[in-house]
Amino acid sequence: MRSLGHAHKGRGQGKMAAPVKDREALQRLNFLFQAAHWCLPLCPGLSRFLLRTQRAAARRLVLRMAPSVKRRLCRGCCSLQAPGEGSSARLRGRGQPRLVLRCLRCGRGRRFLCPPRPRPPRPRPPAQDTPTGPAPAL
Repeated sequence: MRSLGHAHKGRGQGKMAAPVKDREALQRLNFLFQAAHWCLPLCPGLSRFLLRTQRAAARRLVLRMAPSVKRRLCRGCCSLQAPGEGSSARLRGRGQPRLVLRCLRCGRGRRFLCPPRPRPPRPRPPAQDTPTGPAPAL
């Protein structure tokens, strides 16, 4: 006789992803960002309005915006930081290079560290004889 409780399922079967809190709010924020990106060349004022609305909605609902989205916004005037359209980009620094984005509307600058490129591994030196005998063959 089977119990009326939950049936045992194998690994990976029947598992659902956790529901995302405020899915509709996140979809609205995403729509506002995409609409601002689309209308930037047509009407920069409308683009700034949409981004300001997105930022205010995220604060009101206490939602975290993705870092990639936050990097694309000017913190001073809420304009879109697209290099060549809304900002200028420069590389500064010798040891640890930084990307400097300067807003063309309000002049506010932001610096982002550029991660160093991964270096290929060094070739290993040839095996040498040790005092206890020859090196083991690999």
